[in-house]
Amino acid sequence: MSYPEKIYVELTTRCNLRCRMCVKYAEGSCIEEGDLPISAFRSMSSTLPHIRELVLNGIGEPLLHPRLEEIIRLARSAMKPDAVIGFQSNGLLIDISRAGSLIEAGLSTLCLSLDSLKTDHFGNNNGEHAFPRVVEAVDCLNQARNKLRPKFRIGIETVLSRENIDELPDIVHWAVGEQIDYLICTHLIPYDKESESLTLFNPNAEDAVRIFKKYRDLATDQGIALEDCLKAYHKFSKTEKELQAIKMVAEIRQEFDAKELRLNLSGLLEADYQLAEHAEKIFAQAENIAAAGGLELLLPPLRAENNRSCRFIDEKAVFIAANGDIVPCHFLWHTYSSRVLGGDIEIQPRVFGNLNRDSLEQAWQSEEYHRFRKEAGQHVYAPCWSCSQGPCPTLVNDRGDFANDCFGSRVPCGHCQWNLGGIRCL
Repeated sequence: MSYPEKIYVELTTRCNLRCRMCVKYAEGSCIEEGDLPISAFRSMSSTLPHIRELVLNGIGEPLLHPRLEEIIRLARSAMKPDAVIGFQSNGLLIDISRAGSLIEAGLSTLCLSLDSLKTDHFGNNNGEHAFPRVVEAVDCLNQARNKLRPKFRIGIETVLSRENIDELPDIVHWAVGEQIDYLICTHLIPYDKESESLTLFNPNAEDAVRIFKKYRDLATDQGIALEDCLKAYHKFSKTEKELQAIKMVAEIRQEFDAKELRLNLSGLLEADYQLAEHAEKIFAQAENIAAAGGLELLLPPLRAENNRSCRFIDEKAVFIAANGDIVPCHFLWHTYSSRVLGGDIEIQPRVFGNLNRDSLEQAWQSEEYHRFRKEAGQHVYAPCWSCSQGPCPTLVNDRGDFANDCFGSRVPCGHCQWNLGGIRCL
């Protein structure tokens, strides 16, 4: 009999912060506030012995759930001794007592959100993460683990953007000094125009960027402006340089076709390569500091990976929403708005059952969910993030049977940024 091996459980959608880059507050978000009933969590008791990892967070702040420690104890008593229980938190509600009760309940790891060491980075008047509060939480967790369980792991997650990339080495240095075990870095998910303008991530694949930069440098040496090609197509009379640009773009397309890559010329032309080179140097500095200090540093790629894949499918993960809905991944967890290549799309959840009426095993083993996992597990996703015709909102906006994408697939993974490799989480 098949079982999931990793479960993400959204204990609550309530939060004590109002972060400007949070999907909950993005335009078009339809995420209702509520807590997962403990009865719904108990209904998973027969599945818990089969899993290796339980992550107790989603959109909200897990520490706001009134029965968090009880849920951790229930999970620990049912799971294998070496199975991991963890969650991510803003840390505002952690004091010495709470740190101790979480560790005593059986929590394996707690990952705190920290995007800047500057106390005034977000102004601290609009409900954003605050560095001093994270420092207090880390101190409490360190004291509690030294007393109760030295193997308890403390982590930090940092969302990288154009605003804070230069701070990364300092964040790593601080983490080393605070006995942090691991630091997860992830890119900003573009939910609106503001967040889209701040992202560091280039959605074009590594091979695509390499080929384009080769021709861009060649064009520069020959005095050719590749962007002229886009304008020249619509002109009846073309200059010699415009004709040369068109010819070179044709050569680029030929090489892309030979390597089965999708050419999004506009996206490649608009990418900030100087920023990417700067970020690569910052990453190298951060890696050196982490290696010297014994910190586990997880850095995301700055460009899309050549071969797309879904870690949620590969890890046999399942997601439980606070209302009990059983869904396959982060991307299809809630109803919300997002951005793809400068266009707005509306994401709809893909629900395969609900813990308030269905057992997790029945939902996981259902024909419909099995078919979804099989198709998504083939890793053949529409190239929406590198398509000059995109985005195609109907693929994910469809509220009924889910339209086919350009590959004929009914799995709406083309717009997902997780399978590009730039988004990392606990």
